[in-house]
Amino acid sequence: MTFRMYLVLMTIATILSWGAWVLVLNTTNPQEAGTGGFVIFFVTLLLSLVGTLTLFGTAYRVLFLRRSGVMAREVRVAFRHAVFLSIAAILALFLSAQGWLSWWALLLLLVTMSAVEYVFLLREESRRS
Repeated sequence: MTFRMYLVLMTIATILSWGAWVLVLNTTNPQEAGTGGFVIFFVTLLLSLVGTLTLFGTAYRVLFLRRSGVMAREVRVAFRHAVFLSIAAILALFLSAQGWLSWWALLLLLVTMSAVEYVFLLREESRRS
């Protein structure tokens, strides 16, 4: 798959994800939805955030940082960061909805995500050596 084709497909998928999230947001009554409604809300929001952050991250890495070597590596890193940030945002939103979000819970979440990213960086570094 070419880089241009990847961008087109990711953009279409992201637009569809945002459309699904807006549809869930407008048609689901939180008092009547139950667990299924909340799961669909969080999953569609997660997919939308991952797509959007991946596109922005890839654009930032390619256009602003001028990294044009291996595009697959730049896309992979942007996607990994998008997944981590999206999961952190969804978990923070979920904790807030449950009334469990506090400064120490958010700090623990960020430290955990940072540790996981550090493990990925160490793994990549060991592959290069």
